[in-house]
Amino acid sequence: MKAVFLKELRGYFRNPIGYVFIGMMFLVISFYYIVYSMYYQYSDYYYVLDACVGLIMFIFPILTMRIMSEEMKTKTDQILLTSPIKTSGIVLGKFLAAEVIFLIVIALTLLQPLVTILHFKGTLNTAFTLGGYLAFFLLGTSFIAIGMFISSLTENQLIAAVITIVVFMLMNLTNGLYNVFPSSRYFSLGALIVALAIILFLIYRAIHEVIITGIVGVAALLALLVTFFIVPTAFDGLLIKIMQEFSVFERFADIFTGVFELSHVIFFLSVIVFFLFMTYQVVEKRRWS
Repeated sequence: MKAVFLKELRGYFRNPIGYVFIGMMFLVISFYYIVYSMYYQYSDYYYVLDACVGLIMFIFPILTMRIMSEEMKTKTDQILLTSPIKTSGIVLGKFLAAEVIFLIVIALTLLQPLVTILHFKGTLNTAFTLGGYLAFFLLGTSFIAIGMFISSLTENQLIAAVITIVVFMLMNLTNGLYNVFPSSRYFSLGALIVALAIILFLIYRAIHEVIITGIVGVAALLALLVTFFIVPTAFDGLLIKIMQEFSVFERFADIFTGVFELSHVIFFLSVIVFFLFMTYQVVEKRRWS
C-alpha cells in the first residue's frame, strides 16, 4: 500500500491536477472568506465552509476522475494487478493519496480563522468552527470515495468527471425535494423498484456476475413486494423518509448547525467504507478476469 500511496501522491504534483485542485479549492474558500468574514464581518468561520459546498461539488471530480481511470487508459493497471500488492492496498493507497491532497487544502485554510481571531479580537465561535471543519472533512472524504468508485467504472476521465458531477448534483437536489414528491405508497414502491434497479446495475458493474446479481435482484424485489402487500401502510411517505435518512447534505447541515450526533459520523463513515468496498470489488474482478 505504501508504494501505491507514494506513487499516487507524487503523481498529483508531477502533473497539474494536484495544483489545480488545491488552487481552485483554496480560491473558492478564500472568495467566500473575503465575502463573509471581511465584507459582512461575520466572525464565525463555519459560514465560509458552508457557503462553498455548492461550488466544490464541481471541483472534487478534478481530483477523483483520474484515480482509477487513468491506470486503465494507459494500461499501467496491469502492472498493479499482476504485482504482489493486495487489492485492498491498491484501493487504500490511491484513496489516501487523494485524501492527503484534500487535507493540504484544509491545512491552508486554517490560516483564515487565525486571521479572523486577530481581526475580531478572539470572538471566533470555536465550537461551530470545529464542527464546520468536521462536517467539511467528512463530506469531502465521502466525495473522494464516491468519485473513486465512479472512476473505477470507466477508462475515460472526462466521462468519470461528468458522471461524478451529476451524482453530486443529484445528492444535493434530494435535499430540497422532500415536499415535491408525493407521499403515495404506490409512488414509494415504484421509486424503490427504480432504486433497486440502479443498485443492481452498480453491483453488476462491480462484480460482472449475472447469476449473483439476478439472485440478489429477485430476492430483493420479492421481499419488497411481499412487504408491500402485507403492510401497505408502511410505504406511505416512505420515499421521503428514506431520502431524509440517507441525505448526505442533511446530516452535513446538522453538524454545521451544532447538532452533533454520533450517528452522523457513523453515516459518513459508512458511505466512505461502502464505496471503497465497491471500488475494491471492481478492481478485484478486473484482477482475476
